[in-house]
Amino acid sequence: MTLSSRVDVEAGTANGFPADDYTPHGYLDIPVHTRRLTPKGVVRSHDIGFRWHYPALAATYGGRRETYRAGVRISVDGASAVADFEQIIAPYHSKNSVEFQARHATATLTAEFQMVDADVIATRVRARCAQRLSVRADYVRKLAADEGWGESGLVGRCTGDVLILQGFEDGEAFALWTSQPGRARGVTVDADTADAWTTTGMPGDHAASAGDGNAAGPASDGSVAGPVTVIGETGERVGLTAVVEFPGGREHDLTVLLARGRTEAEALARLTEAREAYDATRAVQFAEDERFWATAPRLVGDWPEHWRRGLVYDLETLRMMVKPPIGVYTHPWDAMQVQAPRVVLAEAAIDALLLGYADPAAAQRMMLGTFVDALAPNVPCSREDGSVNMVSADGSACGTGPQWGYPWLVLRQLYQLHPDLDWLDRIYPHLASYLDWWLAHRRDADGWLVHACSWESGQDLSPRFGEQPLGGGHPTYHLRPVDLQASFAYAASAMAEFATRLGRTRDVPSWQQLAATYADKTAELWTGARYADVDSGTGKPTDVDDVMLLAPVALGLAAAEQVDALRPAVRGVDPDTVVWPMFAWTAIDAASAAGEHDAAAATASAIVDRAYRFWDAPRHAEGRTLPGISCEYWPLSGRCGGEGYGWGAFGVHLVLGVLAGIRVVDGRLAVRPNLPPQLRVPGRRYGVRLTCRGVARTVTLCPLDDGVRVEVDVDGDGATLAWGDEATWELG
Repeated sequence: MTLSSRVDVEAGTANGFPADDYTPHGYLDIPVHTRRLTPKGVVRSHDIGFRWHYPALAATYGGRRETYRAGVRISVDGASAVADFEQIIAPYHSKNSVEFQARHATATLTAEFQMVDADVIATRVRARCAQRLSVRADYVRKLAADEGWGESGLVGRCTGDVLILQGFEDGEAFALWTSQPGRARGVTVDADTADAWTTTGMPGDHAASAGDGNAAGPASDGSVAGPVTVIGETGERVGLTAVVEFPGGREHDLTVLLARGRTEAEALARLTEAREAYDATRAVQFAEDERFWATAPRLVGDWPEHWRRGLVYDLETLRMMVKPPIGVYTHPWDAMQVQAPRVVLAEAAIDALLLGYADPAAAQRMMLGTFVDALAPNVPCSREDGSVNMVSADGSACGTGPQWGYPWLVLRQLYQLHPDLDWLDRIYPHLASYLDWWLAHRRDADGWLVHACSWESGQDLSPRFGEQPLGGGHPTYHLRPVDLQASFAYAASAMAEFATRLGRTRDVPSWQQLAATYADKTAELWTGARYADVDSGTGKPTDVDDVMLLAPVALGLAAAEQVDALRPAVRGVDPDTVVWPMFAWTAIDAASAAGEHDAAAATASAIVDRAYRFWDAPRHAEGRTLPGISCEYWPLSGRCGGEGYGWGAFGVHLVLGVLAGIRVVDGRLAVRPNLPPQLRVPGRRYGVRLTCRGVARTVTLCPLDDGVRVEVDVDGDGATLAWGDEATWELG
């Protein structure tokens, strides 16, 4: 039997999500999860199921803070782990819903997972099996994770048609309900760590020892076991599993809900609410997916399959970054990453750049909020409760500088995609205040812009800044960075353009003068062979090389002779060493600006191919981050840092903006195709379906023996180009 990709939407609405054979791994979104005010945890796949990690995954940005993990998973005929199935795919894989289709021997399983709200995981299960269908709810808790008194273990029991797993004397409660009663129900000790705990049975139960992993399980006659308790020492992990089993030899169609609460009563109340709200919530979430994918870009034709799906993982990760207003944030805000959300200007800018390819208006709102809701003009890194989280060793509350995330380059592109003068007028004074703050607080006696610390630069602990015994907050006012001067010049030039569009003619000369001043300062950092940071203490250039020193080329500030001198450096970038978004962006834009299109294509395609192979891996390899979601960066090892990180979705820009070369410039669609050599195969067709300024278009690249034919579905119009050349079309 071969599984077919299908999307079964019974909510009565057509679905625009691009069905495909996605990896059976990933995350479901909890939009209201925040770090301080509303910590709800993250929901991550586990076998054929999903579970909460609270308050975050115990890795990277979750750190060692994880208190518990709890969730629901499905198995058929003894197959539970992804590796147990002969075939398994996920034809639907959005932030709102993931569907598994799996086959094991003669058994087949379809399981669709969604969140009814932040506190209820819902599953629709359809299965045919020979032996049994099992529904399991797991609750594993680190006792007294906050080192406080009052957590001794967990207790599991049956209450009517619901199985309860609960902490004692303190700890969340979970209520498992299935729309059919099942053949047997009971509670077992979590098998993975059962031998680490003491187990005590309550009077009248079917207690077993911890070692056999079946404490108080279902009796042979199908009766429900009595309560079971597991206890442990402070800092130990203890766990219980609630099990509902259904007989084989028939088809099953059921709904499963797992609700959590601070108490049993609260979990049961949420369960009752979810039973009533599930169908309507499901319909709303599918409608949200449809609206997004009605205009979001997608790849069609002969693109590599993992690229086609990789773009979807990236865009769905970016959707998770947009959080609803809360606390000090009165606008939709960029979470940066899902584990411990916070606002950082650089990450917000990159996420807005990438989201802009699908929904530029939403990206603009997010950037507006980043500046309007900032705690100070320099946009200090902050959390939703108003606390700051990047304070340098001299006490400065820092935000990232104008070179990290290239905010003004992003703002320019967003305006081109969605020319909203009202948005530009609202954000303009905040942009001006930001730049004025840098002139007032980060300009040395000779007029050079500096960073308070390497955190503020975005390049934490970079050797560019010399010894930093106090860590990333160590004062670094001595260094005059190349990219900071260049990005400030670029930002001032963009402000002159914005002022002109807004009719603020009085502002234009001062912005133009600032742009010229910092363009000149950038030029002063040219050594005759390369750009170099200068140490103000010695007055000499440093000998530290760094890809960010190519920023003047990337931003169009380098003179022709400087570009020529840097060609070997631009061509010599090793894609295997470019593993962070800002370095990739700078190296690739520098190559493109220098006309080194083959170098740009080589770096961009290598990163895309590597990242999308990670994201689309059918199995989760030990030591690697989870497939099915964009992660923080793209090292060759596959240990890609934080899971669920917005700027890790930079493949969106690399595929659409660099390799396909699609932009909007002054109301025209511009295409500068630059596929890598391995894709330049005559006869193949690489299509991108997207919406530009409200107009749906399909751009198709058709490689030829000596160039490329670009077809745009505007009356069949097209152009034949050399790779790296550009053509434009009217959008109206």
